Amino acid sequence: MRALNALLGAALLSVLLVADPSHGTIVVPAQEAAQFLRPRQRRSNQFLEETMQGHLERECVEERCSREEAREVFENEPETEYFYDRYLECIRVFGSPYARNTGLITCVHNKDECFVNNGGCNQVCLNKPGSYHCSCFSGYVLQSNNRICEDIDECKHSTAICGTARCRNHLSSYSCHCNNGYKYNELVKACEDVDECEQKLCEQTCVNTPGSYTCHCDGRRGVKLSSDMNTCEDILPCVSFATEKSIKSLYLGRMFSGTPVIWRRFKRKQSTRFVAEFDFRTFDPEGVLFFAGGHQDSTWIVLALRNGKLELQLKYNGIGRVTSSRPSINHGMWQMISVEELERNLVIKVNKDAVMKIAVSGDLFTFEKGLYQLNLTVGGLPFRPNELIHSINPRLDGCLRGWNWLNGEDSTTQETVRLHDKMQCYAVAGRGSFYPGRGFAIFNLGYMASSGDEQAEGNWTISMTAEIRPAADTGVLFALVNEDKAVPLSLSLIDYHSSTKIKQQLILLSIENTTVSSLEVNVCDSDHSVGIFIAKETILLTVDGVAGQSEMNHAQLKASLNLLNDHLQRDVKTYLGGLPDVAITSTPVTAFYHGCMTVKINENALDLDDSVYKHSDLTSHSCPPIETGK
Repeated sequence: MRALNALLGAALLSVLLVADPSHGTIVVPAQEAAQFLRPRQRRSNQFLEETMQGHLERECVEERCSREEAREVFENEPETEYFYDRYLECIRVFGSPYARNTGLITCVHNKDECFVNNGGCNQVCLNKPGSYHCSCFSGYVLQSNNRICEDIDECKHSTAICGTARCRNHLSSYSCHCNNGYKYNELVKACEDVDECEQKLCEQTCVNTPGSYTCHCDGRRGVKLSSDMNTCEDILPCVSFATEKSIKSLYLGRMFSGTPVIWRRFKRKQSTRFVAEFDFRTFDPEGVLFFAGGHQDSTWIVLALRNGKLELQLKYNGIGRVTSSRPSINHGMWQMISVEELERNLVIKVNKDAVMKIAVSGDLFTFEKGLYQLNLTVGGLPFRPNELIHSINPRLDGCLRGWNWLNGEDSTTQETVRLHDKMQCYAVAGRGSFYPGRGFAIFNLGYMASSGDEQAEGNWTISMTAEIRPAADTGVLFALVNEDKAVPLSLSLIDYHSSTKIKQQLILLSIENTTVSSLEVNVCDSDHSVGIFIAKETILLTVDGVAGQSEMNHAQLKASLNLLNDHLQRDVKTYLGGLPDVAITSTPVTAFYHGCMTVKINENALDLDDSVYKHSDLTSHSCPPIETGK
């Protein structure tokens, strides 16, 4: 076969050399013609013996190949296109294949394995002369097969990568997370509190706390937090009380100071006997109805109540006496009472039945400056109570109507009462103290054990029960306040939970501004009995016999009780129905209580008439009923 090829080549060469150009033949230079005569192997019928690399060597390295020749080597367009452009670049850089530059050989044979199927890499394939390798994106690592990349779980590989924050793995990355109310500081790798108060989220007062914040509204101005926990809204009644008043009634308890609500001075030209008649209603066991006479050192009488019974103190000619009737009249029903001078006797009648008859020597009217004169005060005394024959608390939560003094018409008093509703009584009233949503009462009470008991030295007990009928769902029932206006202890109604920030009606027991115990109660549906018992190591809240839920663990509770103990070693005042002008944030609730309430502390019933201060709008012993059908 080789001999035949040589023979044919020689013959062809002879033809070409002798051809005459004038006859249309082509004369090829000897060097180029030699290329045709150089022995060449067949391309297509020896694929079992020759590889593609061999074809590439002969076609494009040993000599310059065309695109069509490169197509015969690769047998597909994509690889041909990729190779041939690179091939031309290699020739540009290293010169013609005939120059036999070894750089061209390396350049042509540097196959890009990454071209087909990314070299088997599932992420990055990096080609290099004579070889290639797989690589991964940031956040991935190459598996042992050197082909597949898998995600690096930075949270497991480096447990401290987020510091005190929580690490969350992602594909190719990770992130550091903090609880709500905190933000991540990458420099110190820690969660830092977000001060939400800087964002002006609260309408009134904002208090930042670790991881959260609380808004506070000034309850003393009649507002509370709304449902969004940021803005304030008015405290509105949830129950309507029948607070209508009677313009024909005179309220005796308006002046907490014990001074009279009515002062009258009668002058007569002739000697006149004393006559007084009126209808009277009260639940109060003690207080002054009226005084009649001259001055403290002259002749006078005082009609009062003590232990619910009528008591008459009188002084004639420097001699004082005290007498009382048998039946109790502080049952809240209207009854007619009369006092009359008859034949040197004073006769007191209840519903026209004589209950007292006292012999007297002298007249209540005193003759002065040519006239018979008499002073009358209603609902109080013209002098100090300790100057009576038997001292008495003059404050009386009672009502008069249909009064008649000295058988004369008292139009002046009637007009004054008509124009001033605070001088009027509730048209209907029951037992209990009424708190109208403004004002409070203050008591000086001791909670420490007797100093004579050595074992009890420094110990204290707070036992309080309250029967309540609320008209609103927010307000202070009971509180202790020290001279620095801190609030060591408070019992309150509120309509939201400060921790969960969920609207719900609760009764809270708090030490300073921290809730110790709470219980969810529909406070506006009926009367409720609320109790607390607190000692050095015990604290208990009950509502209608159900124990409250603790808001603290044992260690926190112990710390709070120690704090309360420190407060009780100093003087504290007891507040009912509200608080003085304390800081809004000093306790969870600052609003005034609205509704009826009676209170016992350490088994002793508290009478608002015995307080050291009481707002004039609070009634000590009369509470209006709930309006029918509301």
